[in-house]
Amino acid sequence: MRSLAGICVTLSVLLAGCAGLDVRPISQERALRAHEGSSDERGYIVYEPVVVVEVGPRQVCTATEGKGKCTLQTQCAAGAPFILPDYSRPYLVSTKSGLGKAGLDMTIVDGWRLGSLKDSSDNGAVLGILEKLATRGPSADPSAGTEGRCKAAGLYRVVTEQGSVTLSPMLIY
Repeated sequence: MRSLAGICVTLSVLLAGCAGLDVRPISQERALRAHEGSSDERGYIVYEPVVVVEVGPRQVCTATEGKGKCTLQTQCAAGAPFILPDYSRPYLVSTKSGLGKAGLDMTIVDGWRLGSLKDSSDNGAVLGILEKLATRGPSADPSAGTEGRCKAAGLYRVVTEQGSVTLSPMLIY
């Protein structure tokens, strides 16, 4: 019985002393204060990415002829998706050292975005939705227009909720 208690204590000490990576949301105010000399924040500040598309007049293949030739028509359509930082959603990424060797591999991309955490997640479903959005033909609301013109050309945030994709206006021009 005494050896079982010793094993439990040893395991809890080892688990508490493990190295790791802590990613947690912080407020915008804390992110801004991190650059002041009096801040006690330790780690890297990254931001949640926002997927954005530009909606505007584009040459779209409306029909395919015999040998792969395309009939092009100017229509209102979404361009290729890209990402921007959402400065209202900062995260603090910090490492903690402990007993043993940490096998952490963290990459920060573009100076603001967490690129990887050495995981094996599968983002194929999200990428498939974005690919469909980028390659679709004439777009529906909010930008459908007449003969190459868009009613509301601009930048739109891609919002995915409950299996559907919608566009939320960010900047209309």
